Amino acid sequence: MLEFEHIAQVNDLSNRAITPSARSQLWQGLVLPARSPEKFNYGLQCDSDELINNKFRRIIKAGQTTFCEQVVLYPEQKIFTRTACNLDQISAQSTASIEEPDTGALFVRFRYKRELDNSDNHVDFGAPIKAAYVQLDRDAVALIRMLAESELSNQSIN
Repeated sequence: MLEFEHIAQVNDLSNRAITPSARSQLWQGLVLPARSPEKFNYGLQCDSDELINNKFRRIIKAGQTTFCEQVVLYPEQKIFTRTACNLDQISAQSTASIEEPDTGALFVRFRYKRELDNSDNHVDFGAPIKAAYVQLDRDAVALIRMLAESELSNQSIN
């Protein structure tokens, strides 16, 4: 079983060159890859059900592999994803939680837990998976910042 977490800083209040994102902008940016992960990873195809009571089911295809997941949104707090238990697929779950230790100082804590194929005890399957998750999360936070800045720019023009 692979379990790990990491934190991505969204707003650096000590750096005036970077426009801080609002919590609502960060939330919208986190929901986008939850609803449409294929826009962030071109190797994926995704079909999502309708959002009902802040929950939806999505089916993700990556090559020959298909995952069915339940996604729960806790507005402006966290997103929890878990693979469906009643199907023949790996068990996996993830959480992206917004943290704000000081007003405006936004971070996202990403937590992962998933089964691994440990059939070869001489190979560390977890390290490359961890690195991939961390890179995808950093890229997503960078894109969220860009979208927030673009939105702010567009508002000031109108």
